[in-house]
Amino acid sequence: MMSINLDYETEKYLVAILAKENTTSSELIERLLRDYLESIQPKKGFFGRLLSS
Repeated sequence: MMSINLDYETEKYLVAILAKENTTSSELIERLLRDYLESIQPKKGFFGRLLSS
């Protein structure tokens, strides 16, 4: 497990997002990291998507 220290303003943002999304900080961070990783990976072509299904 990892722990991080957030400044006051960032912590306020996190609390607001968690309340709006009705999720936990772990779930939110996991989703954000997965989405970010997918966004920086090269896009798969048609055959790549077909084979990964």
